[in-house]
Amino acid sequence: MRYIHKNINSKAFSLLNSWNRLRKQAEQKLSYNDFNSKSLLNEILREEQGGICCYCQQRISHFQGANIEGSHNEHLLPQTSYVDIQTEYRNLFACCNYSQGMKKTQQHCGEAKHDDVIYDFIKWVDCNTQFKYNSLGEITPQGSYNTIDEFNKNETHLTSKQKEALKAIKILNLNQNSLVDERRKDQTALFAILTKLTKQQVQAQIQVFNQKPYQRFVDMLLYYMKQKK
Repeated sequence: MRYIHKNINSKAFSLLNSWNRLRKQAEQKLSYNDFNSKSLLNEILREEQGGICCYCQQRISHFQGANIEGSHNEHLLPQTSYVDIQTEYRNLFACCNYSQGMKKTQQHCGEAKHDDVIYDFIKWVDCNTQFKYNSLGEITPQGSYNTIDEFNKNETHLTSKQKEALKAIKILNLNQNSLVDERRKDQTALFAILTKLTKQQVQAQIQVFNQKPYQRFVDMLLYYMKQKK
């Protein structure tokens, strides 16, 4: 997961704020299901997020439709339980549809989360410091253990923030098989490049990777690039 800045000058904020104001003036419910500009909202959110899913960081290029690079408008706090903010900009993000229709064990991101509540890491500037990656292609909480299994076995010894990170990883199923496989592929490609670059060249490349549109799994790539000696 990566920090996503929610700017009150955003086109998405204006779009939702205008719709909410008109609904209130007409004394109508602020129901996301009635919101009639979902596709436009998704387009703006995708642009704000640098073209990646708010949870797994795979590329997303269109609204719903085909699973590959498709996305939906995700409520960080579920709209069923938090009805008062279901049309608020700060609670809406663009999330991938990659696992739509898959069996439950293979679903990830919003498809896996459903109405569960996770800690709002993506709203915090230091989001990327709460997670790390390993050579298996797994994402884990930041900490002394190396694999997700080790974190699970030692959960009682984790700090409160580590437990929240582990909970988010589990609920979002961010170590689903295909995600792990794709991360490992990108690791292999990155490591082949890193061996040919100087530390100064890597630092320059880090600046490029931090610019939108983002590479898929950008935080994993940056995690390893920053370790270049």
